[in-house]
Amino acid sequence: MKNPIKPKKYNIKRFYGKDKNILILLGISLAFSIFLFLLGILSLIGINIFSSELISSMDFIVFGLLSAIGPIGFYNHLKAKKKRDMAEQLPDFLREISSSTSSGMTVFDAIKSAANGDHGRLTPELQKMAAQLSWGISVKEALENFAKRVNTHSVKRMVVTINKALEIGGNTSVVFEAAAKEIDQTKLVEQQRRTEMSLYSIVIFISFFVFLAVILIIDNTIFREFFELQKQMAGQEIAGMQLASPVDKNLLTNTFFTFVLVQSIGGGLLGGFMMDGKLSSGVRFGFILVLISFFVFKILF
Repeated sequence: MKNPIKPKKYNIKRFYGKDKNILILLGISLAFSIFLFLLGILSLIGINIFSSELISSMDFIVFGLLSAIGPIGFYNHLKAKKKRDMAEQLPDFLREISSSTSSGMTVFDAIKSAANGDHGRLTPELQKMAAQLSWGISVKEALENFAKRVNTHSVKRMVVTINKALEIGGNTSVVFEAAAKEIDQTKLVEQQRRTEMSLYSIVIFISFFVFLAVILIIDNTIFREFFELQKQMAGQEIAGMQLASPVDKNLLTNTFFTFVLVQSIGGGLLGGFMMDGKLSSGVRFGFILVLISFFVFKILF
């Protein structure tokens, strides 16, 4: 018996649309990361291409990790910020159309008139929509193309609602006013969710810095005294027995750094996701925490 419910396959175009920049960025960053990871692995097994005093195997691994998550995280952040700026201007655009249609203008003329105004980052998309209308494309298709370019759930819902209302007929100005109120309500709910979840994100970030401070205190108190004692007792015998081989300080530092690295990646991903509800924000915060951890270990350990 065949399963009637087919699982959805992952499709990068479903999330990023026809954005070729994301594919180019992914290809370059992953290729560079793999190269750095290979250098780190070669350094771990004793094949040092560069001087180990300048850069260690752990440095290569950290740089590879940063190049893997940094570009894609900040690129998605810029795209998300652009979409948020568009969403801020969209209700004003809809109300302008509502006002124009209530005064007797057609939807076609109202959109073309509104596209000539200043709507921030939304203006280029509105001008494209007005250009398509002037080419003879229907209002329905122009709105659908607009939703595909913006590629947000709220805009897609708005376009479906408006197109259905235009098909049925009725008071067009009321439809656009209702769509503007719906987007305002969605923005308000998102803002409330973000404010509430930001408190939990702050707790996660504070716990990361507390963990980093604890590791730093342990290294500068307990283990500093331990290594001083180890130097003083090097080569000595107690009751005719030779002391065990000394503990490698670099190995201990790398072990501590691995603990902090896992904490920074996990804390960044979880904190950013809880704050914005998007994994791309988590990747961006993970990059920042890993970078902070790297410089703290380089300077203070």
